[in-house]
Amino acid sequence: MDLLNYLKGVKNGQLHFADGSFKEIPYWGDPAWMHLFCVRHAEKEKGDPHDPALSTEGEARAEHLGRIMEAAGLDEVFATLARRTQLTAEPVQRRAHMPAVEIYKPEEQIEWILEMLAHYPGKKILIVGHQDSVPHLLNYLNEGGFDFDNISNADYGKFYVVATKGIGETTVIEARY
Repeated sequence: MDLLNYLKGVKNGQLHFADGSFKEIPYWGDPAWMHLFCVRHAEKEKGDPHDPALSTEGEARAEHLGRIMEAAGLDEVFATLARRTQLTAEPVQRRAHMPAVEIYKPEEQIEWILEMLAHYPGKKILIVGHQDSVPHLLNYLNEGGFDFDNISNADYGKFYVVATKGIGETTVIEARY
């Protein structure tokens, strides 16, 4: 099966793809394993260089992300303070009936993820970050390797599913949405 197939939904511990295929999410249901769903924010408007909103295409992608994640059984939704990450996370928060999008600081994400791993094993968390913060987190959990490059400026469709017990005990599945 092509893991880069277009993602349609996350449900019952499986990734469901547009072609009707599915992929089991490793260690689903095991309370020792945390599951992270990591994406870069959706397409942003070009006019505001400091804190842009989402473009029309980005709004559509964020709504699609909301549909993908609405039945995933999320425990938390996190995004940075940037408006584009908040707007990407909001449809997921709304559709998954989460109380609020929580804030994390990408410059402190290593300390933050270590805290999450220590105190909240078994949780299912969506993380909306940036083209550099998402790969940085994946590489850190993957024993500090460099398996994941920064996401290209033009690429907004990468979707990472991470099953982790901690540094070096991590499995990553990459899909497109």
